[in-house]
Order: sequence, then structure tokens, then C-alpha cells
Amino acid sequence: MGAPFLFIPPLMIVKYIRGADHAKMLAGAVIWLIFDLPLAWLLGPSMVGLMLAIHSKPIGTDYFFGDCGRGLLGVAIGASITNEHIDWMLNHPDLGLGLLIYVALGGGVGFLWLYRFCKWDRPSAWFAAFPGGMSEMIASAEAFGANIPKVALSHSLRIFCLVCGASLASYFFAGVTTGSLGFGEADWTIQPLVFLTMVASVWGGKYLRIPAHSFMTPMFASLMMNLVFDIQLRLTDLVLISGQYFLGWSIASRFKGVSKNEVVEILKQVLVLLLLFLPIWGMMAVLLDRFTDIDLESIILGLAPGGQAEIALIAMALNANLAVVMILHVLRSLMITMIGPIAFALITKSKPKRHSGV
Repeated sequence: MGAPFLFIPPLMIVKYIRGADHAKMLAGAVIWLIFDLPLAWLLGPSMVGLMLAIHSKPIGTDYFFGDCGRGLLGVAIGASITNEHIDWMLNHPDLGLGLLIYVALGGGVGFLWLYRFCKWDRPSAWFAAFPGGMSEMIASAEAFGANIPKVALSHSLRIFCLVCGASLASYFFAGVTTGSLGFGEADWTIQPLVFLTMVASVWGGKYLRIPAHSFMTPMFASLMMNLVFDIQLRLTDLVLISGQYFLGWSIASRFKGVSKNEVVEILKQVLVLLLLFLPIWGMMAVLLDRFTDIDLESIILGLAPGGQAEIALIAMALNANLAVVMILHVLRSLMITMIGPIAFALITKSKPKRHSGV
């Protein structure tokens, strides 16, 4: 996000809320609803954004609305995690070791594909291959002189393809539909506290430079309120739909600024990248399923390469162990954010060219 959260003048906000864009994105959501596909309010708008970008008519920038969507979902997910979940996870340190091996193998293979076969420059290939938080990867990539549009587009397309594929697979193999998602009973009286928590934590996370701040910080804030004060910040259906729509808009808007040929070419490369991830992903999921008592479904979603908020929605719709899924995503994001730039600097003997504020 190029502008500080909550400090954009109203006239600027209105400028970027274009009615034609919303009409197109809502039409995409309606199509997904007609076919009763999951995450219609997220994937419908993002699908439209991709199609329009390919035809050089991209969706307008969402600015802080993507933060709102991720923040609302983070609050809801934090309210769903209990003390029992956390105690249980602390008894499974082997998950961390497995995750580290998985990240190293998956990211390494992805880097070799983009660098050796797709002829990307080294920093762009490195920070596009490892599935960490998008903004953190872009910031690190910029510091090492990477091609930022390529890195940003590759992460956006990877998340889109991954979530879209997982949603369709859950529909055809598990019967998950648009009505399968829920965060439990919720009422409107607590929604002001939901929004207050979202706003304060997103702003605080951005100020403190917390990785994936717009999702992680609201999730932890809501989790603390749940564990300490027994206040569960659950979203009503309308607020949940709004959060999904804002998130879909955020993905759609990230396809802006690239040519049709770039989108098509990088989309092909990202699809191959995901295919290369599949055997490593599957192997690690089977190993962790064999040596732990975690269900395979939760491990598969927990190892999904990217898209914390989006994958969390699918996990909830499938009744997977949300604590496992989210803690694995948090650990993966922290590992890549902290170790990725250091490893790249050591391997390539290069130094960051400048500090980035992305």
C-alpha cells in the first residue's frame, strides 16, 4: 500500500472508488454465486481483475480497503482460536522443523526455475519464489534491486491461482459451497468493537513494521481479547462478505500496471512454479501426517504456499484445525521474512542497495 492507513483524504478515497470497477467486480461475484462456488465475494472480483488486466483495462487501486478486508478476517480468525489450540500446538515442535525443510526445498526449487529456466535476474527470482508476505517480499526485493512489478505480479498470481484451485477442489471433492463459511454466532452489538480492534491493530502493526501487519496484528489482537477477556469478536454475515470483497478488490488491483504479454507470461511461469511445489508440498504433508497426530487436511492447508487470510477462509469452510493452519502460516511467513534476505545476501555476497518503505 502506497498511502498510510486511515490518513487518506475523503476526496482521494472517492477518486479511487470508481463505479464501473465495482460493477464489474460485483458481476464477477454474482457469477460465482450463481454457480454456488466458495469464496464468491473474494474470487469473483479478483478473477475479473485478472481478466481486465490481461485486456489492458485494470481495476483501480484499492488503497487501504485491502487492509480493511485482511484486518476484518484476522479479527474473526483470532476469535476462533482457543487456549486448547495453543497448548496443543506447543506440544508439536516437530512441525517447525518440517516447515523449515519445506520452505528451503520449495523456495530453492522455485528460485532455480525462475532464475535458470525463465531467465529472471537473481534478486527477482529469489524474492518471487519464496512464499512469504507479499509486502515484506516486495520490500526486501526492492532493497536488493529486483524488478518490483514482476515480483509483485508473481506473488499476486500465485495467491490467486492457489486460492482459486483450492476453492474449486474443495467444491468438487468436499462439497464446500458459498454457504459453508461461518465464524459462529455473531450479532451487531459487538461489530463496533470489531471495527475498532481492526483499525487500531492495523495502524499499530504498520507503525511497528510487523510482518503481514494488516492480517497478523488484528488476528493476535483478537486472540488476546479472546484469551484474556473472553471476548469473541465474531463477524456478522454482512461484515464477513465486506471483508472478502475488499480482499478480492485488493488482489484484483495488484494486476495493474503490467502489459497483457507480461501477465500471460508470468501466469504461465507461476503455474509451473506451483506444479513444482506440489510434490514437495505433498511429501512434507504426508510425512507430518505420519509422524504427528495432526489431520492431513489441516497440514495440507497449513503448508499452502501463501495467502494467509484466503487459506484461512477455506480452512474454516472445510472444518480443518484452524490453529494448525494459521500457526504454520505465521511461522512460514516469519521464517521467510527474517531468513530470506539474510540467506540471499550470504549466498550471492550482495548487500541491500537501499532501505525500502514498502
